[in-house]
Amino acid sequence: MRVLLTAIHVTDPARAHRFYTQVLGFVDVLVAPEHELYVVGPPDDPTGGCQISLEPRDRPEIRAAAEEVYSRKSAVVMLAVDDAESEYHRLGRLGVTFHEHLTKDHLGLHFEIDDTVGNVLAIHTA
Repeated sequence: MRVLLTAIHVTDPARAHRFYTQVLGFVDVLVAPEHELYVVGPPDDPTGGCQISLEPRDRPEIRAAAEEVYSRKSAVVMLAVDDAESEYHRLGRLGVTFHEHLTKDHLGLHFEIDDTVGNVLAIHTA
């Protein structure tokens, strides 16, 4: 068993799509802007790896829960990269906002960023 799809609730699905593809490097799996439907996947295996649906925060209870998680600066997902240090510097050059700078501890090498659409993402060397 493996995870096929997960959802991240965002304040603006179109803007999220641009950030996740142009900045983070995910690729399109399914895009239907007229339905606010944006599903992205990892560049090395977009249909076989875990996909992310960038869901609108269109219901009050979803909006409230997502805002609570963000207010605590809790990451909604943990992303893996081969080299967190290189990715940290690449994203820094792109002007990404960091919630946690590059850290090495019992979790390994990691940092956290703001995805510009209401979420904190953790990025780890894996």
